Amino acid sequence: MNNHCDCRAVTPSFDKLRNMAAATENNIAATVIRQPYNTIMIYYQTIFLFLCPNYYTMSKTIVNIIDKSNPMPAYLFTKEYYEEGDELLFISTEEEASCIQLLAQQLKVEETLVKSIIVKRFEDKFLYEHICRTIKSKLNPETQYYLNLAGGNRYMTLSVQHVFEEFNTLFFYTQTRENLIVKTIFDHSIYDDDDEVFPIKHRMTLKEYFGLYGLQSDVDQPRKQVKEIAFSQHLFTMFSQNMFGRGDYQVMETLREKYRNWKFLIISEVENPHKEYMTAIPNLSKFLNYIGFVPERPGSLQSYEIEYLTGGWFEEYVYALVKNVLQPDDIAMGVHISNGIIKHNNELDVCFIKANKLFVIECKTGVTSESLFNEIVYKVCALKEVLLGTSNSYIFSLKKDHKGNWKKTAKYMGITFCDWLNLTKPELLKNILKSMDKIAKES
Repeated sequence: MNNHCDCRAVTPSFDKLRNMAAATENNIAATVIRQPYNTIMIYYQTIFLFLCPNYYTMSKTIVNIIDKSNPMPAYLFTKEYYEEGDELLFISTEEEASCIQLLAQQLKVEETLVKSIIVKRFEDKFLYEHICRTIKSKLNPETQYYLNLAGGNRYMTLSVQHVFEEFNTLFFYTQTRENLIVKTIFDHSIYDDDDEVFPIKHRMTLKEYFGLYGLQSDVDQPRKQVKEIAFSQHLFTMFSQNMFGRGDYQVMETLREKYRNWKFLIISEVENPHKEYMTAIPNLSKFLNYIGFVPERPGSLQSYEIEYLTGGWFEEYVYALVKNVLQPDDIAMGVHISNGIIKHNNELDVCFIKANKLFVIECKTGVTSESLFNEIVYKVCALKEVLLGTSNSYIFSLKKDHKGNWKKTAKYMGITFCDWLNLTKPELLKNILKSMDKIAKES
């Protein structure tokens, strides 16, 4: 973790500086006569103590205001400024106090170094004076505070700022959208040239992001890539150039509807089934030969191969496209997430994170009906709002949205819908990827 400020102490008064300067000059002159060998070392040590007289005695505490709906500012601010031995102080309402333990766990800081100030309500109201008294009673004048004002509601933030102005405090504001931290001085100046801006250097992984929002995931167990990316690109070319006939689509649809959850299937048995519960796909071998698909085990299809043929190939194609063009900080496909409450389908086809922004792409080779489209949008919305907070959500589909209705509906729900035209026309695809990169643009 990085410390962007070299001096932990408040600058001494002018009179003190003048007296220290005079003493420093006399001491250096005397030292030159007595011990020339140590002159330079003593000179730099003296200047350092001259500027930071309390450096070795003053402890540092990182302070954040808890915002349960958006823990990102507190997390990133702490990752930037925390140093071993520092204390963490979280200021929170009773309703959001449960977030403190989760943050501390994600930051991997010892429990003994984590403190909290919990503000209680009075008849469903927060009294300004009560907040100030509660906070002030817990602070130490001998401590150097690094206060992040990004968090909580405005009422709480104003109260916190007012109290900490009476203590030895450096004030910051974390802007996660721009990946910046602004160090500011509250004085009577109307000019803004006293602010310092630091880029956030830390880059989160998918595991970090999910953990910060209290989610469990299997992101550490990535799904196996079934075929080389060249084969997925080959299938995309066949789709984009309309090289599939009605019979080919029927094979893929039957595989998806009847056999997607099977552990394996014998191709000859599926082509000519003798069991009532099996649905025939007479042209399965012909289809596999046409697209050039060679099963790992001759004469059969394993579960991951069935999944690949019924849409997994498109996920692998999108995964490779994003990885090569956008070069994200972390990317995965087929990730399952859970918060222990939501029970619906919670698989993320392709997800990646760049500059601490999360992107989720739902990949669909076909959207065959209005009801199926609505089901897909519902799933994406649930993942976006309930599980993933401020994720940037997309649906990539190889079907044409002729009237643009699906695109309008998705946009209304905060989702970007990209159809066959967007994905197969180079300029349109380039614009989509460019817009993603703009969202994730680093400062």
